[in-house]
Order: sequence, then C-alpha cells, then structure tokens
Amino acid sequence: MVRSRFALALLAAGVLLTAATPVSVGPLYPPGVPNLTDPDVQNSMLVLAISQLDGDPDFPVLVLAGTSQELPRYLLVVVDARNGKDLWSLLEDRPVFFMVFSEPTVLRAAYLDEGFATNGKPSGTFTAAGPGAVDALVAELRDGHRRARGLAALSFSL
Repeated sequence: MVRSRFALALLAAGVLLTAATPVSVGPLYPPGVPNLTDPDVQNSMLVLAISQLDGDPDFPVLVLAGTSQELPRYLLVVVDARNGKDLWSLLEDRPVFFMVFSEPTVLRAAYLDEGFATNGKPSGTFTAAGPGAVDALVAELRDGHRRARGLAALSFSL
C-alpha cells in the first residue's frame, strides 16, 4: 500500500514538473518565410552566399535561393549565433532578420525580430516592412546588433 501511494505521488510530481517545464518551440518565422529547420525546406533551398554582418562571426548572413514554386525565389537571412561555439546552426541559432525577394532585385518584404531590435536578444516576434520601408528596418537591425555587441558604432552593408 505504501509503495503504491509512493508510486502515485511520484507519478503526480512527474506530471506537474512536466507541465511546468517550458517547451522549446524552436525558431519562429514570420508569414511567408519558410521554416529553415524543416528538412524538406532545406532540400529545396540552395545556399548562394554566406557572409557576416559587419565581419562579426556571431552574425552570419545567408543568401538562399528557393528551387520550388512554394518557396521564396531568394531569401537573405541574418542569424544570431552567439552560442559560445565556433560553429552556428539554423537548428540551434535564431534568425533575426529576413529579406524575401520574388526576383533578384524585387524585394517583397523584410522582417526584423522585435526583441533583437529593442534589446539585442531574439524574441521570435517579427516586425514587417515593405520595399519602401526596408531602409528603416535595416537601421533597426544595425541598432539591435550594436545593443547585442555593446558597440558604439558599426559600419553596415548588405
């Protein structure tokens, strides 16, 4: 009898702890941006270029091309890879900026992570901007990068 009560108490404690434990939902993406952690999406995107935001290795910049009709034709992604490692991964590190193109010179939309823009930390919630407002969003990206790095000034070019 004591064993069964102990087992029930242990089971109940396990359920409560599991319910209280936050669940990691992985990277969040704005509407119209494919989930880059999905293997099917990864198999349908080609990496055209990899660079760094202002030469900062903790902020890789990717230029991707979609090979299927369901994906954006081109996608520029800035990743916050401040993970304490020499490597970064789209599975572990959070994208903080996207530019979605329907053609090489036709910008459809840009998205900036609001948490990154305001305090230098990714939040998974994005602010959208159309082609006419992308310069302001890039300025906010620069400010977020400064906050993330504690830098007074940066030079930036995409």
